[in-house]
Amino acid sequence: MKIENLDFNVRTTGEGTPFVWAHGLLSSMATEDALDWYQWAGFPPNVKLVRYDARGHGQTQASHKPEDYHWRSLGQDMLAVADAVEARYFIAGGASMGCATAIYAALQAPERIQGLVLLIPPNIWEKRAPQGKNYRRMALIGGLLGGPMLARLSSLRMNEIVPGWMLAKEGKRLARAQHGLRAMSGRTLRTVLRGAALTDLPTREVLAAALRDIPTLILTWVDDPTHPVWSAEELQRHLPKSELFIAKGYEDFQTIPQRIRRFIVSTIHYQPPPIHY
Repeated sequence: MKIENLDFNVRTTGEGTPFVWAHGLLSSMATEDALDWYQWAGFPPNVKLVRYDARGHGQTQASHKPEDYHWRSLGQDMLAVADAVEARYFIAGGASMGCATAIYAALQAPERIQGLVLLIPPNIWEKRAPQGKNYRRMALIGGLLGGPMLARLSSLRMNEIVPGWMLAKEGKRLARAQHGLRAMSGRTLRTVLRGAALTDLPTREVLAAALRDIPTLILTWVDDPTHPVWSAEELQRHLPKSELFIAKGYEDFQTIPQRIRRFIVSTIHYQPPPIHY
């Protein structure tokens, strides 16, 4: 689909209430399919599942301004994808960068959002600055090496990226499932990571005021430095209609797809309140 003057790779399945999902940084739909963590194939047929490769990721065209990869801009992209598939109202969700994308989509158009599914919220607020430094360093390395070489290096350092309990069960699949990263050029990697270094959520007060009426499911897991439990707990503390699930290990982690489906089915008939200007 042509969205915001870029060619976006978009996939829809099912019919009914739309659920628009965004993947994480340096990931893609192909990566998610290879991991199969969310079991999209078993999604309820009365939900229209809308997935897409974010700009600069997977098979979606890249733009080359770091500001285009600020979460605010990615939220605008999610709303544009929803427009393209004629989803006036929808449930928004995503993992990591996709989680922040969904939050910004809701901040910009709360009257359209029936619910939020926020999986593994990234470092935010007080913990964001050190993450930004890390992304700037990665931008230099990725710009020089390109996606295929950076994917190889990431595979060798997987124990520093994902929890040990996850690596023990999913290590081989994680090492193979780096389609999104391998497909990225050095120029795109440099731009995407510089953009990630620029971004953060708005203040707690702004977030709480804008999203207070939206049913929200927050899911995370322990022992992940890039997605600390602290971020999920802070979001839950400031979103009145939210519920939080923390996976303490692999067995808990395996319940996440069912928890997402159950929340979506329970939220289908929620109507966002009108916004009065």
